[in-house]
Amino acid sequence: MVELDADGAFRRWMGPRRQALRTIVARGTYLDDDDIDRFLALSLPGVNELIGLVELERLVARAPWNDVVVDTAPTGHTLRLLAMPQILGRIAGVLDGMLAKHRFLAESLGGEYRADPTDALITEIERESAELGALLRDSKRCAFSWVLLPEVAALEEARDGVRALEDASMTVAEIIVNRVAPPASGRCDFCSVRRRSEAGVIAATRAAFPGRSLVAAPDLGAEPRGVPALRRFARTIKLGGPLRLRHLGGPVPLPPRPPSSRGVRQTQKNDHGWLEALAPRGLRLLVVAGKGGVGKTSCAAALALALAERDHDQRVLLLSVDPAHSLADILELGGPVPLPPRSQLGGPLRLPPKAHHLGGPVPLPPKPPSPRDDGTTARTVGTSIANPVRVDGIDVVELDAQAAFAQRRARYRDAVDELFDGLRGGSSFDATFDRTVVQDLVDLAPSGLDEVFGIVGVIEALFPAAGAAAYDVVVLDTAPTGHALRLLEMPASALEWVHALLAILLKYRKVIGLGEFGADLVEIARDLRRLKALLGEPRQTRAVLVTRAAEMPRLETARLLAALTRLHVSVSGIVVNALTPPGCPHCRRAATAESRALDALRQARQPPKRCAIILAPAEAPPPRGAAALSRWRDQWIPDRR
Repeated sequence: MVELDADGAFRRWMGPRRQALRTIVARGTYLDDDDIDRFLALSLPGVNELIGLVELERLVARAPWNDVVVDTAPTGHTLRLLAMPQILGRIAGVLDGMLAKHRFLAESLGGEYRADPTDALITEIERESAELGALLRDSKRCAFSWVLLPEVAALEEARDGVRALEDASMTVAEIIVNRVAPPASGRCDFCSVRRRSEAGVIAATRAAFPGRSLVAAPDLGAEPRGVPALRRFARTIKLGGPLRLRHLGGPVPLPPRPPSSRGVRQTQKNDHGWLEALAPRGLRLLVVAGKGGVGKTSCAAALALALAERDHDQRVLLLSVDPAHSLADILELGGPVPLPPRSQLGGPLRLPPKAHHLGGPVPLPPKPPSPRDDGTTARTVGTSIANPVRVDGIDVVELDAQAAFAQRRARYRDAVDELFDGLRGGSSFDATFDRTVVQDLVDLAPSGLDEVFGIVGVIEALFPAAGAAAYDVVVLDTAPTGHALRLLEMPASALEWVHALLAILLKYRKVIGLGEFGADLVEIARDLRRLKALLGEPRQTRAVLVTRAAEMPRLETARLLAALTRLHVSVSGIVVNALTPPGCPHCRRAATAESRALDALRQARQPPKRCAIILAPAEAPPPRGAAALSRWRDQWIPDRR
C-alpha cells in the first residue's frame, strides 16, 4: 500500500531538472536570476495530479506487482488527473517555445545549433506525456471501475463521468453499486422504501451502462475497516453482487419516487434554532465542505434555503465550485442531455456539458413547473454570476471554473497580441519568439488557478461594481475535502503567481507596455486580497463541515477541522448526515455503529463549544428538489451532548 506524498515526489522530480529549467527560462525571457528563481518556486499547473500520474506510471513499469489498484479523488478532480498527460505536453510546448529564439540565434550567428541538457529535458517531458496518455488509453493495461451509490444524483454523475472517460478513449469495464440495502430481516418501513428506491436506480444503472459488468456491494451496517474485514467484504461482493442484481431486469426508466421514509419524526416543525449557531445574522459567506459522498451538496442547498426562509429580505446566493456539478441534480433542475460529439483521441478530459449547467450549449424544453420549482433551467457561467437561476427564494449558480479560466486566458492572449501588434506598427517586423513566450506564460499558472478565478465570483457577488446589488450572503458548495482545502489555500498562492506575472510583464514594459491586461492583473490581485481577508474574518465567514457517523468520514472531518484552523477559517458547526433510525436488526446495527462514531466525533471537538453538532436523519430516497430538501432540513436537530 502506498499513499502518495505529492510535495515530496515533486521535489524529487524537480531537483535534477531545476538547472535545465533555469537555463530555458533565462534563454527565453528577459528575466534576471532572482526573477527566474521566483518563477520556478511557483507550482507548475496540476502538480499534485501530475506527480500522481508520473508516480503511477513508475509503479506500473518498474514495481514487482502484477496489478496496481488506484484510489482516485472524486469525479471532477479525477477527470483533471486524467487530463494531466495533455497538460504535461503543453508544458513541454511552452518550454520549447522559450528555447526557439535561442536556437534561431545560434543557427543564424553560428551556423548550427547543438542540443544540450535543456533539449533533453523537453524531450523527456514530451515522452512522459505520450507514455502516460498511452497507458491510460490502453485497455489491456488500464481499466476503470466506476463506484456509485444507488441514488439518482450519483447515477447522473456516473453517466457524465463515464461518458467523459469514454470520449477520451479510456475503458470503463465495471460499474460497482455500493451500499445496497440488504434483504429484509424484519418489518421496517425505512428499509422497505429504501429497497424500492434502490431497485429503481439499479435498474436504471443497468440501462445506462449496457454490456458492462454490474456488481453490487452490500451495506453491512458498519464500515469494513482492517484487512480481515475488507477480505470478508470482498468475498461478499464477489459471491453476492451479480446474484443480487440479476432479478432487477433490463432497461427501465427511473420509477416514480416512492413515499419518503424519514429517520427522525417530529410532531411540529423545527424552529431552526441551530441555524443561528451555524450562520449568525450578519454573516456574508458560509463555506460548506466535507468528504465526497457524505451529502455535502444537499446540506449546502438545504442551508441556503433555510437562510432565505429565516430572513425573507436577504438576497441569498447558492454558489457551487464543485467540478462534479451535482447541485443542479440535487435541486432537480434541467433534464436529459443529448450525447456530445466524441472528442479527439487524447483530448482534454472534462465532464460533458449539461444543459442544466449555466451556459450549457444545448437548450432544453422548459420543465413543467411545480409549487416549489419555477421551471427554470440552470446554466453554467464562466467568470460572471450574471443570470442565476431563482429557486424558492434563493439564486443558484454552478460555476464552470475551467470555462472561467479559459475566458481569462483568451483575454490575456488577445491583450498580448494587441500589445505586440502595437509594437510592430505598420512594419513587417514581428517579435515572434517574444510574443509566443509572453502568451505562453499563462499556461504555467499554478495548479487550481482556474478554480480560484471561479470563486472570485464570491467577491463579485458580495462586493459588486457600482450600481449592482450585492448579495447579503453566499453559501459556497466546495469540492470534496482535499481539493476544498487547496481551493481555500489558493488565494495566497494565486496572488503570488499574479505578482510574479506582473513582475515578468514589467520586464517587457519598456518594449511593449502593459496595456489592458496589466490593469486586469491588478484587478485580479485586488480581488484575491479581498477574498483572502474575507476567509479569515469570523464575523463575515464561517465554515460548516458535513460528515457521516462512520470512522473514515470522522477521521477526515478531524483533519479538515485542523486544516481550517491553520488557515484561520472559523468553523461554526458539523452536520452529521444520514443517521439511521432504529428499526429492523440491520438498522439497529447501523445505528449502534453510528453512535460510537458520533461519540468519538464529540470527543474530538475540543473545546466542546468550539462548534455545534447538528444531527440530520437518513431519508429514503435521499431528498431532491427544494421542497424535499426543506422538509428534510426541518428534521435536523442540535446535538445536546
